Amino acid sequence: MRELRRIGEAAQASLIFAVLLLPSPGSVLAQEGGSTVSVSGITLSGDTVGIGDLVDLSFVVDMAPGTIMFMPDSLDSSDFESFEPVRWISEPGPGETVRLTVTYPLMAFQVGGIAVPEFPIFAARASEAQGVGFANEGDFVGSWSAFRAEPGRTPSARMLMIPAQPLWVASVLEIEDASNGVQPRPPADVVGGRRQWPATILATLFGLVFLGVLFTSVHTAWIAIRDRPLPPPDPRTAALTALDALLEEGLHRGDDIRSFYTRASDITRRFVEAFDQRWGPARTSTELMSDLESAVQRPDFIPIPDVAPLTDVMEHAEEVKFGGERPNAEDAERELSAVRGWVEGADAP
Repeated sequence: MRELRRIGEAAQASLIFAVLLLPSPGSVLAQEGGSTVSVSGITLSGDTVGIGDLVDLSFVVDMAPGTIMFMPDSLDSSDFESFEPVRWISEPGPGETVRLTVTYPLMAFQVGGIAVPEFPIFAARASEAQGVGFANEGDFVGSWSAFRAEPGRTPSARMLMIPAQPLWVASVLEIEDASNGVQPRPPADVVGGRRQWPATILATLFGLVFLGVLFTSVHTAWIAIRDRPLPPPDPRTAALTALDALLEEGLHRGDDIRSFYTRASDITRRFVEAFDQRWGPARTSTELMSDLESAVQRPDFIPIPDVAPLTDVMEHAEEVKFGGERPNAEDAERELSAVRGWVEGADAP
């Protein structure tokens, strides 16, 4: 049910260029001529569902006349996948606006606390999108695949971010217990009815004393361990350990190559962010690598290996995460080895 898209290197580069030109995301996007596009009512159909159950992510878009929207056809991650392509209903909105009620049907596959991550939608002039064949006359939503392949052909496109939505996924057993009111069984009489009460009482007293001594000893040891000073973390060692663990887990040898590249990219980002306290999760991978390439030119920056091979791997990871690129296991291991070699050769920040 996942949408498979293949984006060439030229299309990916143009998409990155378009995103870099976008304004900061927000709930309201100003358009030329004073008209606006706004997003509101972002909700999930339930905050707790069972594993394998359906949940709908919905939001409302109010857009001015002459505006068209571009939205992803589906949302997928390692925790859930789209059950159906995105749906929308159009109706008259406030004033002269058109209101779209957008719904993404999702199915959860990971037990525990997960989140539907934030994702972008784009607003552009309808006449411009129709002129380049991204939409037909009268459409309120254009072709996502066409827009994503060549975003530069609609220079009026502007981005709005749909924020992450938390969700709790319960296991089948938890839901069944809650609905049936499961009660604990009474204790079984394993000793029997003919007890020697003096011996039983004496054994109980000794047991309580032993538990008290054990608790005191463990508590004292725990306080000593908790309060001892910890050595400062080593970002390079942490990154190498995480990369080795990811390779050992073998996600790339199954059918989850997307999660493999996502986690490899996150590990690399955490290591690179340690070079400068101003670099953080708010930057895209492309922006982060651009910052690193610029910082290398400074004479006071820490000596590190050539950044170009690392940039190539991170750009390829973006194609796997957000596009249809699906490399084989050998290529994935080769690129992970290249990242590990770069991290190992870089001075610890």
